[in-house]
Amino acid sequence: MPTTASPDVLATSIDAIRSSQARQRPIVMVTCAADGLPWVCVPDWGELRVIEDRCLRVAIWPDDPTVDDLDRGEPVLLIVTGSPDVHLIRATARRLADAAMVWAHYDLTITSARIADRGTAPYSAQLSPDTAARREILNGTAPR
Repeated sequence: MPTTASPDVLATSIDAIRSSQARQRPIVMVTCAADGLPWVCVPDWGELRVIEDRCLRVAIWPDDPTVDDLDRGEPVLLIVTGSPDVHLIRATARRLADAAMVWAHYDLTITSARIADRGTAPYSAQLSPDTAARREILNGTAPR
């Protein structure tokens, strides 16, 4: 799948991931649960690595609900804070078979990267770029 990001934005986003790891700033990984609501996972330092310019690797505890989302083929949204910008990186996941240790390991292939607009609101877009699909998520729905 081709990446929808300029080479500059992609490089800046990858650099933001690398510096977040070095400074231990959290990177937020969002998937979509089976009920359609967003699910947030914050990989610990060292659990999300840059492999190549468009490939990341993440290790997730096997009973984390994110594993179910990734195994269903749900897309991934990474929110990376990098001074002065916030990067929104979309990716697809592929589980690695026979991974070492007890973690579930995935390769994340970046499909798009952009700088977040300022003044964003708490909406769910089902991890889709279609703005018509947005709906308010702060409506008191119980977390899963």
